[in-house]
Amino acid sequence: MRNKKKFLLIALLIASANTQTSWEIVSSNKNELVINLQAAVKSSEDLKPIELLIGLPDSSLPQIKIQGLNKNYHSMEIDKLIVNTGWIHSQTVNGLNTGTLRLSPSIDSNSYYESMVITIPISGLETQLKSINKIHELLLSPKIVNWDVAKNWIQVSKRKLLKEDKIPDGIWVKFYLSNDGVYKISGKELKSTIETNLIFDPRSIMLFTSSSFGRDRTYDLTQNNSTKSSIPTNLVELPITINGESDGNLSDNDHIIFYGRGPNGFQKINQKIEWHQNLYFVESTYWILIPSNSSLRGKRVETANLNPEAPEKINYGQFYQHFETDLINPHSSGLSWGEKTIQQGASYSIELELSNLIKSFPVEGKFGMIGKEKVQTKYNNTKHEVSISSNNQELARIDWSNLGHKSKKFSLSSNLISTDNQTFTINNESENPNSEPLIDYITINYYKELSYSQPFEFYSKINKNNGTFIIKGNNLLVWNTTNVSKPINMPLNTFGNNISTNFSFTPGTIQKFSVFNINDIKSISNLLLIGSKKWDLLRSNSNGAKHIILGPSEFQIQSQALIDHRQNTIYAPIETIYDEFSGGNKDPIAIRHFLSWTQNYWSQKPYTVLFMGDADYDYRNITGKSNIKVPTIEVGTIYSHSTDDRLVSFNGTIPEMATGRFPARTNNEINNFISSLIEFETKMPNGLWRQKITLVADDPARPERESYELSIGKSHTRNSEKLAKLIPNFIDINKIYMVDYPEFNDGSIFGITKPEATQALFSQISSGTAIINFIGHGNPTQWAQEKLLLINQDRNDIELMDAGLKLPLWIAGTCNWGRFDDINQESFAEELIRSSNQAASGIITTTRGITVSSNIDYLERIFREVFNGDSLTFKSIGSVLQSVKTGGVDGELFHFFGDPAMIISIPNKIVKNGKVSPDTLATLSIGTLSAESPFSSGEGYLLLEEGETEIKKIFNFASKQEEITYLKKGATLFRGSFTYSNKTISPQFRVPKDIKFSDNPSKIRFNVNDGNNSVAIGAVSNVRLAFGPPSNDTEGPIIRFETKTGRTLRSGDHINKSETIVVRLSDPLGINLTGEKGHELILIDKLTKIQTNMISKFIYDINSISTGSFIYNKTSDFNEVSIQINAWDNANNPSESIISLGILNSKSLNLLNVLNFPNPFSINTQFSFELTIDAEVSINIYTLEGRKIKTINSELYYLGYNKIYWDGKDEYGNLPANGVYLYKIVASNDNQKVNHIGRLAIFR
Repeated sequence: MRNKKKFLLIALLIASANTQTSWEIVSSNKNELVINLQAAVKSSEDLKPIELLIGLPDSSLPQIKIQGLNKNYHSMEIDKLIVNTGWIHSQTVNGLNTGTLRLSPSIDSNSYYESMVITIPISGLETQLKSINKIHELLLSPKIVNWDVAKNWIQVSKRKLLKEDKIPDGIWVKFYLSNDGVYKISGKELKSTIETNLIFDPRSIMLFTSSSFGRDRTYDLTQNNSTKSSIPTNLVELPITINGESDGNLSDNDHIIFYGRGPNGFQKINQKIEWHQNLYFVESTYWILIPSNSSLRGKRVETANLNPEAPEKINYGQFYQHFETDLINPHSSGLSWGEKTIQQGASYSIELELSNLIKSFPVEGKFGMIGKEKVQTKYNNTKHEVSISSNNQELARIDWSNLGHKSKKFSLSSNLISTDNQTFTINNESENPNSEPLIDYITINYYKELSYSQPFEFYSKINKNNGTFIIKGNNLLVWNTTNVSKPINMPLNTFGNNISTNFSFTPGTIQKFSVFNINDIKSISNLLLIGSKKWDLLRSNSNGAKHIILGPSEFQIQSQALIDHRQNTIYAPIETIYDEFSGGNKDPIAIRHFLSWTQNYWSQKPYTVLFMGDADYDYRNITGKSNIKVPTIEVGTIYSHSTDDRLVSFNGTIPEMATGRFPARTNNEINNFISSLIEFETKMPNGLWRQKITLVADDPARPERESYELSIGKSHTRNSEKLAKLIPNFIDINKIYMVDYPEFNDGSIFGITKPEATQALFSQISSGTAIINFIGHGNPTQWAQEKLLLINQDRNDIELMDAGLKLPLWIAGTCNWGRFDDINQESFAEELIRSSNQAASGIITTTRGITVSSNIDYLERIFREVFNGDSLTFKSIGSVLQSVKTGGVDGELFHFFGDPAMIISIPNKIVKNGKVSPDTLATLSIGTLSAESPFSSGEGYLLLEEGETEIKKIFNFASKQEEITYLKKGATLFRGSFTYSNKTISPQFRVPKDIKFSDNPSKIRFNVNDGNNSVAIGAVSNVRLAFGPPSNDTEGPIIRFETKTGRTLRSGDHINKSETIVVRLSDPLGINLTGEKGHELILIDKLTKIQTNMISKFIYDINSISTGSFIYNKTSDFNEVSIQINAWDNANNPSESIISLGILNSKSLNLLNVLNFPNPFSINTQFSFELTIDAEVSINIYTLEGRKIKTINSELYYLGYNKIYWDGKDEYGNLPANGVYLYKIVASNDNQKVNHIGRLAIFR
């Protein structure tokens, strides 16, 4: 398994993605499908098979015809297993028969066809398009390569109204079993549990359990590429015996006796006895029903017919013992569990009780081990060698060189066993000290005399039709429990200290028997009163919804806000699902059975399901750290992964519903998530951010070291460029390619970091972007070896993200970034979607390591589904992701964190009639955008951007200089906002002097809204630029500082801690936004010495081409602000301005910077002051003796700088005499009052 802690190892698992193999459909009709495969092999990746999902008219797979052309040879090393073109498997998906076709150019290990023509004959039956539903449109159509024809073969059946046997009403009591065996429940225990004076007939008592009879179904139905499976019956009634029920009264000393199975145990499979290890739950659920109708009769254990005594007497049986203690998951993933490790040269012993053996039969067994390394090697191929011995005799030896499971059978002669207790020893005999395998299990079976000392079970293979078992013991009962649903009481004969029972069975069958004395069997005392209960809250025909939220009951109240917001949504409690679809057992497959039920029997079929709760790999809480709210499916043991897809893959591995997961641990996390989601969808800010995508690519220089790995490093940038070509012109593409940023050495083990790249990403998040896509190396808590993003004890980048309500959708094509099932570590994706910082609307990423080729394959599928030519999908995010999955493991690695019903924030209405005038725009000239809006009136935003330029970047790799080329985003020339009416869009813009005249044309992107939630986007490409005449303007921009309320700020002023600073720039020729070196719009924090380019945050005022602003968010680490702004106008005239402000940390009222000027005065004067909060302010003027001569009446003044004018006259309108006077300024609000006393002088 890939080790998340070994960053370099993850990198080494990735292969080149520069694939040269492609396919196309030559023809598709009702008679045949013809596909052409072209292979220009440059690397081993080009020989990787391609899997296509083909729609078929029926369940049979047609015989394909292959024509290979132009055989060629290669010298590359490829997998030993050569896969050829052919069918992999078939599956019914959303009512359509499909086949997965694998296309491979390979002929053998060193040859291939450059071209292949694959012809698939189809039945040719005439078909008629049936009504298809939303699920077909959303999830099925993108998967099927021949959809236009195949959609006619969808089997649309009428909704089924399933009538299941109704379970009687009554009082329910629940209890659990941990082991197989015969049990009893006393009448006293049952009556005390009911705690009522209920009068009932014990003959009506019924016992129910899951139709799996205590075991799980999840393993068998999820670990294999299973075909269509039906939804099993939920509860089955088990026969019981009640001693003393015949009198119609349940007394204290009466007992209910029954045979039950726990979660683990031996069972007969195809006439073999095999152990079933339940990896999902540790207790099996059973239900007692006391029907309301006492005339009903429950099932009772029947007694077999009497058989005559047979000549063949059998006094022995076959016994089984299994020892398996699951304590350690060596990979912290998947389904591999062992007990303990055995170091090199060490051993492990287990003592078994083997009394009364029949010496003529050997003791046979099997032991299992799990590969584990002390120190992980590159290929996990440490050689292990283990033996098992007893009585100093080696019984078996196994060796293997991987992290997988290995087992071997052994045999021991009974004659060598001299004592009742036998010791078996497992020895690690590997020559490699790195070997420390785990003990998995030991199973033994042996033949033993049938002698009773305590209840026991035995098996017997029947050789003849009739026979007689002889058992030592008295007062016993013998039940045939071969059929767990119908145990049979065997008639007994007693002679001396023995009993016997005669049987008649079919020869060759294996029968199982339970032998017990009623006094010895275990009593059940953990009864739990449930009371009345409905079994069809979800398992009914009457429900229907578009969306499902599935989580524990504890999250239902907190989820109600999202239910109301989504509408037509149902909350499905996981506890109800367990009760109604797995008989109360915590079997994860119950979720799949429930969701399959909704597709078959609900009146409206939901197509999205949100799993509301966290999950991990430890279903049974062996570690004591598990906190599973909604389980996922763990797949595999060695190279394992977690996936929610198999919870909605009803007929195989292809998902049939769209899923998403919010990994909630607490109600508070749910409240934060839902409130943020609803606010985002209902108050989504308008602006250019909604048509922006940010592509982020890892550095090509590291961690790869070998020359053959260079293509891996370059693939990150090259594959991002592939995605860029899929994005239409009306989307603004911002690129953060790490090769473009300077290196710094932080002194850590990996050394090189690129903090400016991290800051660039933070800046994009802050200014707003609809999608962030990353391609590169990663692990659960990090992007890139250079620590582009990181969360650990010392650094938490999520805390530095602030998108406001401009929440991006994150798509991370990397390794392990969404590994949500690890108990000991929370992944970055989990913490990001949970964060109250509001930095993500949803996240698509991988839960395990993935190859580069598979990574770009799925990313391209996602982008093609989002952007279909010049249109944009109307699908929800969850539907987009699931619609590109075709059942492969690589697809299962991609996971969506968030609500799958959420729509991508990019508007899907497109304005296609835009144009720019004049045809050629000169520098410093004014242009006009013209277009027709789909809305009558509203506001809009536009962005003029110069064309992309191809750049060549040089970097160091393996002590050599390498290069990579890509298209770099053109400079921003104008970013503004406007209003429009009568559907007429006609905003103006100005072209700056700084232009580069790229080979690629400039373009304008714009969007318009109707003032509500409707938005349309558009673009004008091929905008031509030219040099214009020079300007005579020599003045730089005017720089002003304000609050959001419009209050002007000056150095020395104070602002509240919560207030935002607006920097407003104005110039007749507009502001230079090109970012040309030396002409940037720079904010310098004088306290931290940090310089920030603010171009991406600047926008012109509505309908203005000369004035605009950006917002500066203060740092919370200081009690003051001191910033410097450097700005240039479009004619490249500079300006600079500095402001220093004090920060008010409290809401107390205060008067600051009180000043009377002029002072002395002759005619009039004014009083200036700052308020820390809004207040009523009055001024009184006094003589030095204290006589009041003037009152300036109270008025409301606002936080900040204020002035009050005095005309110099007293209350009677006279001019006071020359001299010195006192003034008192009083400020007050509801509960605070402050004043300031000063002196002034009058001199005329």
